[in-house]
Amino acid sequence: MFCRRELLLSTITILLVLGPLACSRGRKPAVERLAIVPFENLSSDSNLKWAGRAVASALVYDLAASPDLYAQLVESSSGAYTLRASEMLEGYFSEQSGQLVMKATLENLGKTKTVASYELSGPASDGVLPLLNQLAKQLSPAARPFGTTSLGAFRAYGSVLAGADSEAMVHGLEAATAADPHFAMAYLVWARLLGAEGQREQSAKILQVARAANPDAIDAAEIDYVAASVSGDVEGRAKALEALTRWSPTNANWFRELAGLKLTQRRFQEAAQNFEAAARLAPEDAELWNQLGYAYAFEQDLASANRALEHYEQMLGPANSNALDSLGEVNFFLGDFSEAAKYFLEAEEKNGARRGEELTKAAESRLMAGDLGGADALFQKYLALAQRGQRQAAGLEQAQWEFLTGRRKAGIARLEQLIPSLEADQQALAYCQLSIWKLETGAAAEGAELARKAEGLARSPRTRNLSAVCKAIAGAPGVAAGSGIANAYALLFARKYAEAVGPLDAMYRETNPAADGQIRTLAAWADVGAGRIAEARKLVQLYPLPLSSCDPIFASLIFPRFLYLRGVVLENEGKRSKAKQSYELFLKYAGDVPDVFGEEVNARRAVGARG
Repeated sequence: MFCRRELLLSTITILLVLGPLACSRGRKPAVERLAIVPFENLSSDSNLKWAGRAVASALVYDLAASPDLYAQLVESSSGAYTLRASEMLEGYFSEQSGQLVMKATLENLGKTKTVASYELSGPASDGVLPLLNQLAKQLSPAARPFGTTSLGAFRAYGSVLAGADSEAMVHGLEAATAADPHFAMAYLVWARLLGAEGQREQSAKILQVARAANPDAIDAAEIDYVAASVSGDVEGRAKALEALTRWSPTNANWFRELAGLKLTQRRFQEAAQNFEAAARLAPEDAELWNQLGYAYAFEQDLASANRALEHYEQMLGPANSNALDSLGEVNFFLGDFSEAAKYFLEAEEKNGARRGEELTKAAESRLMAGDLGGADALFQKYLALAQRGQRQAAGLEQAQWEFLTGRRKAGIARLEQLIPSLEADQQALAYCQLSIWKLETGAAAEGAELARKAEGLARSPRTRNLSAVCKAIAGAPGVAAGSGIANAYALLFARKYAEAVGPLDAMYRETNPAADGQIRTLAAWADVGAGRIAEARKLVQLYPLPLSSCDPIFASLIFPRFLYLRGVVLENEGKRSKAKQSYELFLKYAGDVPDVFGEEVNARRAVGARG
């Protein structure tokens, strides 16, 4: 099962979000993960209390460019273990005879021993900044200096790190930038804070000042990233992330976010490359391997997808079934239905038959393999689980399954018999389903009347929305334009394929590839109907799970139609044998009541012509 993580802008954290790194036992990792604990103030100056956290934060900032070290601030030594850091840096500073002394120890957490000790000193009047910059250079030659040399700016900035009140934080950032107008990172934190509070114009203005503050390469890229995020500039965000992965190469989260962005842009090869990079930096982050598996599947590389997901399964352990479900889905998408069914059934067995979701997917896998009897047997097992909760809902699902698999008369009759036993909102749902089926099979007037009945009975937001969609599809007079998908359905039912191409293509590009089965099929339907066979090709490469790709009310509009559309594309490519297989499977489930679009006739003609 594909899970998408949203990465939010932090309001106060200067540093990059954590990308965990794992240590292989007995072998030094390619990238050390360093946890830095706030330094202790052992001086007599109680006013330096702010500096402990500020020093640790500044060290993380300095080390961002390191090619072999990823630093992260933690609140305590226990936090270092929680984050699975490979090393931990602790330290303190004190004042002696006008000198400021900073001492630190670097500990290897795997071996629980100190591997290095540091002692630095300088005039107390110069503050801690020169000392922490020297320490950063000793930890990594690639370290950069902190973003200001002004002690006043650093003090004001340090006070912000412990702040919880946004107004006080803004005052602190104003003071920091007033003390040093070239303190780009302070402007950046300020812009993040404003952006998180919805003050986009003010955030943009602060970012303009930050750009003029002569930032280094990392700060400049992060300024561009925040600006693009606040303005909704997807291409700008991608460009900034690409720069951040170059300049800050050990931060797994920049790679993760860039990979997710490439995925939504359907640049799957680049998405996979960036997920691979993130997984190398954070090999124990299981979800990265799950996302990597799907990226490879969308790139149509089943071997690599299986490799990533098998590793994901090992990481989750024997009690978790999500990797098996993911393996089932990617194998289904790429047409290995036997393997897909195997994985779904293994996932269901591991779940202890508690949910039944994988049984439905396994049934769909058998269906695509042409095994209707096996598919029915699995779906009946699923229904037996569903009936424990809601027998009436199971009755609707049984009717939908029958219609979807070609037994349209039986499905319609079952649903008509079920309606009197349902409550009002459930009746509305059933009427919506019957309306779609009637419209699909040519009974337009009856379909429109059923949509009106559904509208009168609808109580929940879902059924009210569904009844409106059904009325839009039926072309009921006086019905205002509805949602984009409702209008797209209406255009398809009106056979205005060329008009449907643009809206459906736009919706397709905005849909998560892991959940685009419905919109891809509709877009392919419009393309094929408009004679745009070449354009439909990219839309029929991956098989959609019929009952998992959209609201089941509309499942019969994408299945078995997808098989017909795939057959058309394959035939156009000269792949006659594969086209015939797709057409024949389509006809197997096309049903005992023909629909109004004439695809069965075309498929039979094509199959007959191939002999």
